[in-house]
Amino acid sequence: MTKYVLIEPTSEGDAAEFSHMRNYDDDFEIHEGIPLKESFPPDAAYQMSDYAPDKTALQDVLENLDQNFVINEKVKAFLEAEGVQHVEYLPVKLLNHKGREVKERYFVVNMLPLIDCVDLEKTKYEENPLDPERLMNISNLTVHEEKIPDDFQVLRLKRISGAMLIRRDLVEKMKKAGFRGLGITEIVEYHAN
Repeated sequence: MTKYVLIEPTSEGDAAEFSHMRNYDDDFEIHEGIPLKESFPPDAAYQMSDYAPDKTALQDVLENLDQNFVINEKVKAFLEAEGVQHVEYLPVKLLNHKGREVKERYFVVNMLPLIDCVDLEKTKYEENPLDPERLMNISNLTVHEEKIPDDFQVLRLKRISGAMLIRRDLVEKMKKAGFRGLGITEIVEYHAN
């Protein structure tokens, strides 16, 4: 059994779904492990998706098209109490279907830096022709867990920044705490084009 699993937020039942982040043109930087605390715009926002107009319930972890780890204050406090390091919590506004801001506070978890630990021998992939440092058409994702420093409980992978990993023991504590919206899968099940 691996020490890490993939974070894959879910929106079950009447849980709201969110589109791409607004008011932040450089949102790719969150996938690049770039510190953003000083430059992140105060009006960055996620709006509930028009494709799911009847879904309005807010979960603790939000599914979004950007593949970001978006959490509420309760999850943030939990992660801080667990001593999660190497992250920034970037405040982001939530807008309902009518564009009105909701009261609850949410944060994008910016994971710093990216960790170079993909096992290129076991992972099936193609190199991105536009950026050979990036992998595409990925299956059978495998990582060298021994290359992940012990103090990283959540992280993004250097060559596959869309994949977010979380330590299995931490996610088990989060499940016991009852946080909604936190989907996880085994690393080997990750697929991306």
